[in-house]
Amino acid sequence: MTKGMLKMGMVGGGPGSMIGDIHRLTAEATGKTKLVCGAFSSDLHKSRQKGNELGLDMNRVYASVEEMIDKELQLPEGERMDFIAITTPNHLHVAAANLALKSGFHVMCDKPLSINYQEALELKKVVDQSKMKFGMTYTYRGYAGILKIKELIESGRIGDIRKIKVDYTQGWLTELIEDQGQKQAKWRTDPKFSGQGGTIADIGTHAFNMAEYLAGSKVTEIAADVSILVKGRKIDDDANVLLRYENGIKGILSVGQACAGELNSFIVKIYGSKGSLHWTNGHSNIIVFKGLENSEEIYIEESVVDLHEAIKLLPDGHDESFLKGFLNLYNLFFKSIEDDTVAEIPNIKDGVRGMLFIEKAIESSNKNTFVTL
Repeated sequence: MTKGMLKMGMVGGGPGSMIGDIHRLTAEATGKTKLVCGAFSSDLHKSRQKGNELGLDMNRVYASVEEMIDKELQLPEGERMDFIAITTPNHLHVAAANLALKSGFHVMCDKPLSINYQEALELKKVVDQSKMKFGMTYTYRGYAGILKIKELIESGRIGDIRKIKVDYTQGWLTELIEDQGQKQAKWRTDPKFSGQGGTIADIGTHAFNMAEYLAGSKVTEIAADVSILVKGRKIDDDANVLLRYENGIKGILSVGQACAGELNSFIVKIYGSKGSLHWTNGHSNIIVFKGLENSEEIYIEESVVDLHEAIKLLPDGHDESFLKGFLNLYNLFFKSIEDDTVAEIPNIKDGVRGMLFIEKAIESSNKNTFVTL
């Protein structure tokens, strides 16, 4: 390990995990970190199996985050891990983050933040009192195209924003695959592991985070229709939400994971007083600007990096830009650690807002009315 290389620990990401490997491979692709330890599974055999696959020292493969932090703290400061990536199901995020932060380790956490809003607020107190860095992988925020859209909005290219439309659609839950033992579906559709939100949490928080980020303004009221489209499912697989912003912007957010034939479609449209910007993850290096008198396609240059191993892990409908989104977020996270600055990436506030959105969307749907965030 070269001088200055940050040492990475991981919670979750055991055998067969997709998201854990994506975190590891994209973080390491920055050239600024190396995985040195992990509590990959609560089953020590599985944790060791994963550690062995990765060629780790078996003395640094643990059965729990508690054991990992305890043992890592016993190592000399220059040898122990510097940060942890949390890649577990939602219900385990907060306990791991809480312990890591209080023990002096930086944290990069997968989304959504927690299993409920109250838990998120309690973690925010810990983050606010901590000197450690805390980031979240709302991946699309790291896309070069999205960063360019934000720049164009702030430069006044489309004038004052009037309306935002965000649509994130998948079809992988079109059938009741959780009853067939599909691992990802099994925990993502079980309230014990995912919290009270299903699709509204899994991809709805991505869409909501994007809607607030690009607007540069907070949503104050929502009216939501949160639904179960597939008979027999325990938790929502579809949601359509009207958004009202604090500065008068209007928004429409639509998410679904039971939309037959869709793989992974994320579409963003921002309408201003002078023009509009249109983007989709299917052509993530192109932004379409439509003005009052003219239109143009804006092409985005993406970083060149070898991600061939990680590409093999991607589910249908995801491409290399998805991995580069992770990589860009990790690069900014590492820069904030090195420079002791605030990282320009999704943070604890974004995580808390996401949990509030889930709770209020479900409340609005149940009451069949607008509710205040």
